[in-house]
Amino acid sequence: MDFKLLTGYPWWFILFCIALGLGVTVLLYFFRNRNAEFPKGVIWSLAVLRFVSVTLLAFLLISPMIRTVKRTTVKPSIIIGVDNSSSIVMNEDSAYYRDEFLEGISNLKEELGNNYEVHTYNFGESILVDGTPDYKDQLTDMSSLYKEVSTRYFNRNIGAVIVASDGIYNSGSDPLYEVRNTRFPVYTIKLGDTTSRKDIRIQKVVHNKTAFKGNLFPVEITIQAVEVQGEKATVAINDGDTPVFTQEITITSSNQIIVVPALLNANETGLKRLRISVDELEGEVNTGNNTREIFIEVMENKLKIALISDAPHPDVAALQRVIENSNNFELELYMANEFTGKNPEAFNLIILNQLPSVKNAFTAQMNNIIKSNTPLMLIVGSQSNVQTLNSFDLGLSITNFKGSYSEALPSVNQSFSLFLYNEAQKRLLDGVPPLVSPFASYNIANSVQVFASQTIGPTVTAMPLMLFNEKQGKRISIIAGEGIWRWRIFDYMQNITHSNFDDLITKMFQYLTAQTDKSRFRVNWNNFYAENENIEFGALLLNESYEPVTDHEVTLEITDEDGQKFDYAFSAGNQRYNIKVGTFPPGVYSFEARANFPGEMMLKKGSFVVTAVKMEDINLVANHKLLNTLASESGGKSYYPDNFKALATDIKARDDVKSVTYTRRNYMDLIDYYPLMILLFLLLGAEWFLRKYSGSY
Repeated sequence: MDFKLLTGYPWWFILFCIALGLGVTVLLYFFRNRNAEFPKGVIWSLAVLRFVSVTLLAFLLISPMIRTVKRTTVKPSIIIGVDNSSSIVMNEDSAYYRDEFLEGISNLKEELGNNYEVHTYNFGESILVDGTPDYKDQLTDMSSLYKEVSTRYFNRNIGAVIVASDGIYNSGSDPLYEVRNTRFPVYTIKLGDTTSRKDIRIQKVVHNKTAFKGNLFPVEITIQAVEVQGEKATVAINDGDTPVFTQEITITSSNQIIVVPALLNANETGLKRLRISVDELEGEVNTGNNTREIFIEVMENKLKIALISDAPHPDVAALQRVIENSNNFELELYMANEFTGKNPEAFNLIILNQLPSVKNAFTAQMNNIIKSNTPLMLIVGSQSNVQTLNSFDLGLSITNFKGSYSEALPSVNQSFSLFLYNEAQKRLLDGVPPLVSPFASYNIANSVQVFASQTIGPTVTAMPLMLFNEKQGKRISIIAGEGIWRWRIFDYMQNITHSNFDDLITKMFQYLTAQTDKSRFRVNWNNFYAENENIEFGALLLNESYEPVTDHEVTLEITDEDGQKFDYAFSAGNQRYNIKVGTFPPGVYSFEARANFPGEMMLKKGSFVVTAVKMEDINLVANHKLLNTLASESGGKSYYPDNFKALATDIKARDDVKSVTYTRRNYMDLIDYYPLMILLFLLLGAEWFLRKYSGSY
């Protein structure tokens, strides 16, 4: 560390400080022999003390400061990412990957540790720091490693990233896209076996989660056959022990894709558990991919939604996509003038996009909709007639509106209890673009529950952005801003899917169209969970005045298909109860939730399905071509596991992987340096003490 003394004035000003100290000293102790009563030694001692203290005080007046220069040398960071998915050990070399390979990674880390900062990660379903791979992850998201490195080591000295994988990924974005956006070389260690072995597998099953009683519902099965040309196999679908579909297929080439469509009858309401299988052929190494299970919920009938607007709008298109992708609803689109004479009771939900508008008061139709029992959703935007909307008393009043608009981001209400939303949907709402909302005063009725408030700039306001109300048994939802179509696009940009947005809007539809729950104990859950998804329940407990209370015990009992029971207790907070019970194996589960209210025991029953995530055993042929491309695109190289030493040698030989020295300058005013101030007080105190001790005043 280097030190340097600086001042805000030229250095020759120090001569004035010395002259001032000298002048005061001479005047006080030597002028006209004023201190002749002191011994000469005392006079000189007092003079030195006064000279130093006055000179130091004068020096502090010219604003001196100390500059310190600290240099820090940072070694390059080497990131080692190991594929923790189960496909790594689904081959004949599984013992090698559990023992010798891990020992090789440990030796590589030790060899590089002398010159670099080495950090290890496991990737698969999620990122794990410094853990030992157990190869149990059921998904492989290679892109998550590069995102983690780019975020965690932003603006830091990254020397290289080493990825040990079989190159098979089935989740997340294309890793090549992520690598092209990085500034560090990627070295790959090629795991797995590239040999194509005899295998017939169920590559994909496409089906709807719901069907309707009395209808036929489609199931599309994609079969991939490798190295089994000339053989035949039977594709079958069983409902329990009852076969409901069979079809024989003939394989004519060494690598063939066969799509088998099936139409099944939804003859009973409830949950159907279907087992799809393709015959195991002689010589198959991997038979785990010959079966799949799917679950279909058979419902009574579809719910009709009318979507009405005064003009085309992207929000209408976004809602249309959501409804068309759902099997629970059917959509009818109307322009405002086309809805004249329609009976609102013929629909299960009516959505109004910016109606009433400034060009169309929509009065007669609006009155009929309000008088009906049909649930209503409104989107307020730049074409909405706010004054007319206020007159219908829907639970939201927008006043002092001067025709201006603001960009409002959603801030989710943590105590919202009408339906359950998951973490992925919460993260989506935390990052979506703003909606365009009227800039005004917002007043809500006491019966309103706010799902999300408006965040304008850095301020979370009390103004609602998305709200729900219930008035005389009629459920109403209002989105106080236009532009939700951007949310759907943002979901795809971030997650390569529209499902988070679509599922959230569908939950809103389901709440609005559901029968009103008058009970004082309400439980929220999802009907379907994946086996790697944290299962979550929410509950609301109301007293006799229908006010939420959280001071009573609420328990949960989950029962699996074998009759085994699991007991849990809800935790209370934000006027509701919540619980996360972790992950469960695939299967059908029933549950009972109990609320111990004084004088009565409240009970809710239900069921849910945990679906298997069987992606890793579909394809076990390693994709070394991808690993080679990842390395070459980033300026790295690709190696086999028996060549760890060459990998370490090549990294050490790179000129661009080197330590970086950072220089940091700090400035401190000398007047703030407390040891100097202590010295000054000591000098003045010593002079005073010596004068007193020598008998002077």
